[in-house]
Amino acid sequence: MPYLLFPQEAQFFRNVRKALAQLYQSARYGNLKSPVIVVFGEDEFLVQRVIQRLTDLLLPEGERQTAITVLEGKEATEAEFAQALFEPTFGFQLTRRRLIIVKSPAFLKEQGKRKRESVAWYQFLQRVPEGTYVLFALTEPPTNSQLNLLNEVALLVPLSRLRAQDLPDFVQMLAEQAAIHIDKVALQELIDRVGNDARQLAAEIEKLSLYIGVDGRVTVDIVRELVPSLAMDVFALMNAVVDGDAPKAFKMLDGLIQRRENPMLILYLLARQFRFLLQGRILLDSKLISPALLHARADAFRQQLERIPEEVKQLLPEDHRLNLLKQSPSVIRNFLLQARNFSREQIVDALKLILETDIGFKTGIDQGQQLALLILNLCRLKNGVKQF
Repeated sequence: MPYLLFPQEAQFFRNVRKALAQLYQSARYGNLKSPVIVVFGEDEFLVQRVIQRLTDLLLPEGERQTAITVLEGKEATEAEFAQALFEPTFGFQLTRRRLIIVKSPAFLKEQGKRKRESVAWYQFLQRVPEGTYVLFALTEPPTNSQLNLLNEVALLVPLSRLRAQDLPDFVQMLAEQAAIHIDKVALQELIDRVGNDARQLAAEIEKLSLYIGVDGRVTVDIVRELVPSLAMDVFALMNAVVDGDAPKAFKMLDGLIQRRENPMLILYLLARQFRFLLQGRILLDSKLISPALLHARADAFRQQLERIPEEVKQLLPEDHRLNLLKQSPSVIRNFLLQARNFSREQIVDALKLILETDIGFKTGIDQGQQLALLILNLCRLKNGVKQF
């Protein structure tokens, strides 16, 4: 069987979205090209999301209790798989279809260097009973030998981790599946609040759909009302620090403490913001982003980002959560604008203060008080005043 799309195509979610739409359409009408589908990728949530979507489309909700068998890990031996495949459970005769969902099966790892004639699971998959579908969910990259065998008997669906630029397409797909509409401004606000977290984005879309109902429209005001964001609140706190406005910063910090946000998470987000500032300062100092482009149209700014040399990009952190250039263009622009207010030395000093606070958290002193002292010192640093 062919790939649904080739792995190099799967690096771009726009391609994945189009291919999945066709796959889901086939599942809805029972026209799948193969009774065996292998979904694989490093992001466990994305893999499970596709498996769940196929399950929802292939089986009516009332049939799932008797028509689904799930095998996972060590339980997924070749013997257990054969029993599930060829010995239907009680009640199957009352359903049109049945599903066998196999998650990271042990028998794939045990394949070794056996010839295909002696690989039992490969033989089983060539004789899948009519009306039965087998869905594999693999979150560890299959070996080439495994893929070669699976490719002969299954439809392969590769998934890549979402990049920042993939998020609008991903959220739009979630909205379509939930039968709601979301405008561009609301979509970007949701991404800014949640970040590159596929699971949380899906949870928030589900919450929004329950709030507005089928065929409803999500506006930016609805997103701001229903989607809380510690990251956005810390960003606002950061704005006050950038302005050197200690009273405003203290008020925001007090609000976070009052609603019992985790001080360690607040500190982590502050550290992440200052790391982004440092990367922004480096980009500005290297003249890779001109000051005029910071106020240019979105398309012109995006084109400038694409021209940044690869050797510069490789200097930034690999982790997408800590790499400024892997954030959305609007977030990158905001940090570049903020970075103009600091020297590189000031940002490095701020990171040292944050590290000292992190060490201080382990001493047992009230973490809220330590955060307040940190905010005061960060504001003083910005204003060029001696720190406490």
